[in-house]
Amino acid sequence: MEYDMRDRFMMDSHKLLWHLDRVNEWLNGGKIAPLHIDLGITTGCNMACSYCYGVLQGRTNARHRFDMPRPALIRLLKDSKEIGVRSIAFIGEGENTLNDALYDALLYARDIKLDVSLATNGLLLNKERVEDTLSSLSWLRFNISAASPSSFFKIHRIKGFDSVIENIRLYVEKKRSCHFKAAIGMQMVLTRENMDDIVPLAKLGRKTGVDYLVIKPCSDDPDRRLNAPEEYHDMEDPLKEAERLSADNYKVIVRWNKIKNQGLKGFKVCYGTHFLINISGDGSVFPCGHFFNMRRDEFRMGNIIETPLAKIVKSRRYWEAQKKICSIDVNRDCETNCRHYYVSQFLWTIKNPPEHVNFV
Repeated sequence: MEYDMRDRFMMDSHKLLWHLDRVNEWLNGGKIAPLHIDLGITTGCNMACSYCYGVLQGRTNARHRFDMPRPALIRLLKDSKEIGVRSIAFIGEGENTLNDALYDALLYARDIKLDVSLATNGLLLNKERVEDTLSSLSWLRFNISAASPSSFFKIHRIKGFDSVIENIRLYVEKKRSCHFKAAIGMQMVLTRENMDDIVPLAKLGRKTGVDYLVIKPCSDDPDRRLNAPEEYHDMEDPLKEAERLSADNYKVIVRWNKIKNQGLKGFKVCYGTHFLINISGDGSVFPCGHFFNMRRDEFRMGNIIETPLAKIVKSRRYWEAQKKICSIDVNRDCETNCRHYYVSQFLWTIKNPPEHVNFV
């Protein structure tokens, strides 16, 4: 596993090496609790991004949404801490800031010392709760894939570029003035339409004072319904130019491993879902968010609004779904460049060692 000094957050890799206790338990056949949860707390969104995988997951618009109730959300955080979940990212098929329960949930996670993070499009962040947010998070990421009002409207299909940039600056300023530790970053999803924004967005990130800009390829489903590029050769030069804008206090991180893989996976079995599970905004638990809206009945493991997470993880249904995931064709039945990509590559290698392993 290579370590790029530009990528101090290891975004183009994984961090299982720091959780070998859980890895070894899994290798020995243990029915482990997940290390991490990607959590949605609403099914709605106030944007309609051209690359949005949430649309394929069944995401609705802001008016026709379901928000996870506050009591269920708080219970989920409590259960997660008790069973050994070590982090939760508020990353869902929708825009989690639509759910007013978000901020109380972040404070609760802080109080029980559960690592949490938030990804947001940045339009609806509550300006009255900036300190609550930053004091609770390990990191805050603004998903923005355009560097001007016109390209923002083309990519995100809504006006609001200036408002997002204003919110980014607000959070950066509050972080600095109050000495919060939360990393603040921006994320760009590469499509066929925003190649010209790569370098300008890298410059904008540096100007706003965020800690990083991460650039990743668009994920797509097996039928390529989002028309994501399979190759990024014509983007290599601007990506390298963007990287050169990195400084001591600002990093441009390009996910080269995913950009260069042509959407293919170098492993045959996805073991990553044992360590990272997904929960939809409606409370449904899945081994992978890819199945929120397809083959749903096969892979839905329960619902945390109806059943505590601890009980779901111990259930027969949970482990049947985990077993079924191991039988799917990862290059035919799964999304490209999925959330489990790096973790599953590592676990596949551990399960399938090379010859002469003693010759380190």
